Amino acid sequence: MTQPRFLYLHQVKTAGKTVEKFLLRKFQDQFCKTTIIFNEETINNIFSILNSKDQAKIDILNNARLVAGHFTYGLHKMLEGESRYFTLLRDPVSRARSYYAYSLKSEGTKIHRYLHDNNISFEQFIEMKQSDIEKADVHELNYVLEDGQAKVMSGEDIRIGEDYLTDNLLDLVENNIKKDFDFVGTTEMFDDSFIEINKLLGFNAFNTYITQNRSTVKVDVSDAARKVILERNKVDSALHSKYMNQVSQVANSFEHKLARIYLKLGSKAADTYVKLRS
Repeated sequence: MTQPRFLYLHQVKTAGKTVEKFLLRKFQDQFCKTTIIFNEETINNIFSILNSKDQAKIDILNNARLVAGHFTYGLHKMLEGESRYFTLLRDPVSRARSYYAYSLKSEGTKIHRYLHDNNISFEQFIEMKQSDIEKADVHELNYVLEDGQAKVMSGEDIRIGEDYLTDNLLDLVENNIKKDFDFVGTTEMFDDSFIEINKLLGFNAFNTYITQNRSTVKVDVSDAARKVILERNKVDSALHSKYMNQVSQVANSFEHKLARIYLKLGSKAADTYVKLRS
């Protein structure tokens, strides 16, 4: 029986770069990154990939065993054969804070220029409306500020401020997960999620990773800001809580306990090696 192609749906600011580097090392020339292949399509809106008619680019994905990158649910419909998704979710408060901090140091990007030129505080950032997003010209903010993880997993390009029923969005995402996802983990339980990803891909549980994209910018989150974020991310919060609980249930197994020890020691050694070489 032919093995399915795996699609790593890399949600923004969920430790995805760390996972991608590991996958590249493991799959090598069978690894494909959509944000490189579909560079033009993803500059403004990752949903544009789903409308691509460029057969040469699509063929590159068809020939890959593992496809990773910023794309949305629905990519499998463009491809030949069976494809199975996996992804990581993150607590909406931590994700918003991480995105803001990363944007502050990402000189040359549109979001950095907007935040810097307009002196946008974190409190102002998390309350951005559609008119602000259009001014910043960063469509990505639609799936960062308001149930963005759910929007990406729904396959629906829902803009901030557009009317939709929260219950319907949650049902749509859960249905997609049930049909086409083999694993949903969380950033907060990254090591245990990483172990499960290894098992899913047919590797043993004992592997290591090298941490990528650490933010050096500190951002404080007030109680008022936390309340705003949670109010705008009810579906993301519900999804995150559910799959956090599922990962927690497997984390206590003997295999996980042993693999975590190996992972912590090995990844710490790998991180130290990279620092010494840089």
